Amino acid sequence: EYDKNRWFKDDDEHYKQTKQLLSEQERINKELLSADDIKLKTKLQGFSPGTYVRIVMDEVPYEMMNYFDPYRPIIVGSLLPGEDMLGFIQARIKKHRWHQKILKTNDPLVFSIGWRRFQSMPIYSISSAPRNRMLKYTPEFLHCNATFYGPVTPPLTGFVAVQNVTQTQNSFRISATGVVLELNQKFDIAKKLKLIGYPYKVMKNTAFIKGMFSSRLEVAKYTGAALRTVSGIRGQIKKPIKEIPGAFRATFEDKIFESDIVFLRAWYSVTPKKYYNPVCSLLQQDKANWQGMKTVYQIRKEKNLRIPINPDSQYTPIERPEVRRNPPPLRIPKTLLAKLPYGSLPKRLTKPPDPTIVPVVREPLQKERDDLIHELK
Repeated sequence: EYDKNRWFKDDDEHYKQTKQLLSEQERINKELLSADDIKLKTKLQGFSPGTYVRIVMDEVPYEMMNYFDPYRPIIVGSLLPGEDMLGFIQARIKKHRWHQKILKTNDPLVFSIGWRRFQSMPIYSISSAPRNRMLKYTPEFLHCNATFYGPVTPPLTGFVAVQNVTQTQNSFRISATGVVLELNQKFDIAKKLKLIGYPYKVMKNTAFIKGMFSSRLEVAKYTGAALRTVSGIRGQIKKPIKEIPGAFRATFEDKIFESDIVFLRAWYSVTPKKYYNPVCSLLQQDKANWQGMKTVYQIRKEKNLRIPINPDSQYTPIERPEVRRNPPPLRIPKTLLAKLPYGSLPKRLTKPPDPTIVPVVREPLQKERDDLIHELK
């Protein structure tokens, strides 16, 4: 009878034979090197498991020896060539579902990547082609990009991030998890910018705008950018003006009023701060309570400071006078009017009756007299 699981048996026999050959070779090596010196064994075989090794380290801070704790084991690792360099890291990050609060841009976080633990100030963004749009806070349940300054790390390396490494925190400690995407010396991150200007001279579809820029150089940089008024009329920046610094000439789809407000929606680049603070908890006596840079919330809470309020940022009711625009009557050229079909021709409506004129109802005798006079005429 054919055995379907026969290949399992063949692999098992091959594994046993290989294991026997390895054990036999190990026994022969021990017999041949039993009478040799330990240094010769180390050169030929290397350090065998269980051997005590003495490591000589240079440039060790003296605090590590003064506050050395034998009850805390030290894990020794190595770095690949080039991993001791610093640069900007872009990672895909997500707030941990058990963390109570969302994360804010430029708030310091302690990253644990590979052999390193360091504090940095990430900027959160989301991919919105053709740029990375900056986010003030991380999404609640979605991934986003985090750009921060730190040591060079190979892509697809996982990491965890915490806001506080002390043991006095009662809530869940891990703030976010993620993976490294790419490394570069510069990443293009843009933030929304809305500029406001006011027209001071209007001529048909052309208007002169001031208050949006401060110099002719800024106007030249945004030449050709799209504009929009509060009433929804679209326009375009044309040319700077010499008389007023920052003023420019713009054209619009329709005539605007001097009371209108003109908006320009633009973007400006944001660069992460070059902040890299390695966690040196072994260099202090209280190793469990290492304190790095504090967040703005922690500083305000400790010093009992209120959040500064900008009056310009408060929402106030907007009251604008209603402006009625009387569009000019539609004029169709005669050449186009002759080519239109009958169904599309403009209908000539009679004028509505004047409500001030009161109709006169005549008596039958008066009506006969008026008819006779009309026939005689």
